[in-house]
Amino acid sequence: MDGRGRTWAFAALCAAQFMSMLDLTVVNLALPSVRRDFGAGVSGLQWVVGSYVLAFACLLLTGGSLGDRFGRKRVFLTGLAVFTGSSALCGAAPTLGVLVAGRVGQGVGAALFVPATLAVLTRLYPEPGERARAIGVWAGVSATALPLGPVLGGVLVDGFGWPSVFLLNLPVGTAALAVSWWALSETPRARRAFDVSGQLLGVGWLGCLTYALIEAEQAGWSSLRTVALLTTAGVLLLSFLAAESRARQPMLPLALFRNRRFAACNGVLFVGAFGLLSSFLFLSLFLQQIQEYAPFQAGLRMLPLLLPAAAAAPLAGRLAARHGPALPMVAGQTSTGAALLALTRVGADTPYALWALVLVPLGAGVGLTMTPTNAALMGSVPPDKAGIASATSIVSQQVGNALGVAVIGAVVAGGFATALAERAAALDLSTAATRELVHDAVQGSLGTGPSAGGARGEAVDSAFTEGIHGGLAVSGAAYLTGAALTVRFVAERRRPRREQVAAR
Repeated sequence: MDGRGRTWAFAALCAAQFMSMLDLTVVNLALPSVRRDFGAGVSGLQWVVGSYVLAFACLLLTGGSLGDRFGRKRVFLTGLAVFTGSSALCGAAPTLGVLVAGRVGQGVGAALFVPATLAVLTRLYPEPGERARAIGVWAGVSATALPLGPVLGGVLVDGFGWPSVFLLNLPVGTAALAVSWWALSETPRARRAFDVSGQLLGVGWLGCLTYALIEAEQAGWSSLRTVALLTTAGVLLLSFLAAESRARQPMLPLALFRNRRFAACNGVLFVGAFGLLSSFLFLSLFLQQIQEYAPFQAGLRMLPLLLPAAAAAPLAGRLAARHGPALPMVAGQTSTGAALLALTRVGADTPYALWALVLVPLGAGVGLTMTPTNAALMGSVPPDKAGIASATSIVSQQVGNALGVAVIGAVVAGGFATALAERAAALDLSTAATRELVHDAVQGSLGTGPSAGGARGEAVDSAFTEGIHGGLAVSGAAYLTGAALTVRFVAERRRPRREQVAAR
């Protein structure tokens, strides 16, 4: 492929990746309008968000293996067409049920084309240095899309109504389809049988786990449904691992995880995703509910995080090409972890101007981490397994996202309730009044806004801030854990001098 065709192909891959990441967050600010138009309850709105995540996560391994077996261009184009058509269905949905069905279709389409983007990119740029730089741009697109979602969603909903957040995908998806059809060449197919049991068990355990984590946000971790789903997910995971270890041609070759760099990079992606999406969520809530900025204004105040993330990702690619992946990975995770811990010192009344600069190393660290991690992971597997390797890395991130929002959300809610109970006691409220205030404030602060004014309002704000501090501390610890994993398993070890002399 000539340079011009490769550039167009790369642009189409980045556009598709941008849409898939944007749709994880852009819909959030449209939910109040959806509720008003359809009369939807909390559970209905939860499924507008969760159905996309559920379909996306549980079919990722299937999408990656299909690309390896049937050709990545074919699977990429199919997924992109399904995603674009489902976006049109969402934008024209006459009922909540049709909207949820369209979101499921978006998730299915994304599960098909997202693993192919990284696998095809690896083939487009076979030289390690070029590949690292290309993955840097690709990762910068991903790092930009997630925090850009709330900003763009606020503009679109205010100006054109909630359907516009879905209809935006039509021109982008159509253009990406046309360019991909022309510029991409088909990849060689892996000659192996279709692993039916692995496909079914893979979909089963990922679906049950993702559904359980979504359900836990509303029903709680101790509810019968959540416990049953988590138990089923665990049984299906063990069955999946047993089936794949015995299969002659498994969907997911478990031997990949014997490569310590591949396994460690998946671990880094998991812990990074665990801390990242929840941090964005609770920083957004802090700006809107505690510091009382409108959604669009809150989105603008996240730009000191977004812009460094987009700028650092290509730089990380160049650093990885010159010095190896471990240096930017450790620097990025340490920077992000330290920034998250620094944010635990921000109070409810701390002016934004005094803590905005902390967002710069937070965003830059995210950009420095993603590029070399993906490059190291893809460089550790043979080309014919690039699709399933890419899918595995994205599964690690999606499970990390879902688990992080659920677990860190529980940490924030628990810390908030405990701190508010202490403050309510200081207000000389009765036990019943204290219990009612805690219940109402939890429902308000984690849902639609503060629920009290005056002294009670100050108590709610300071307690919610304390709960967020606990969540940010857990997120920061997750990133520092990822840095330790990188030092231990990704960094190249220098051989003793005697071995070097003997090798020469």
